[in-house]
Amino acid sequence: MQYPVATLLTRPECLAVIADTNEDIDRATFRITVATRSTTLQTNEATADSAEISSLNDQIGPLQTRVAAMPAGENRTKEEIRLRSLKRDREELQDQQLGGQGARGAFRRARELDAAQRQLVGYQDCKAQVQARHDALPA
Repeated sequence: MQYPVATLLTRPECLAVIADTNEDIDRATFRITVATRSTTLQTNEATADSAEISSLNDQIGPLQTRVAAMPAGENRTKEEIRLRSLKRDREELQDQQLGGQGARGAFRRARELDAAQRQLVGYQDCKAQVQARHDALPA
């Protein structure tokens, strides 16, 4: 982007804009640090949740088949309780993913990181243009 550097008529004006831009760069850098950490945590959590859901599915399928074939009695009741528990665990993880956790949350954090990185590049470009204007002005 071309910034209106021609409107800066003195070196002190340029230095003031550079100082403001440095503050913006510092804030963007901090947001990148936070977003990077958050993205990493969210992605790791989403990956772990997906693996856990897959593991629960692997346990639920055979257990459902086994329970269906068992005669009524104490053993079947115990297995039905275990099956319901596994299903509840799976549903809880799925609910977390639907509520913005999991993969959706990981994508949201990645978008936030991308936006902060793009903003930083814009600030750095602005600073370079103002610095060039500063250097071109008489002392």
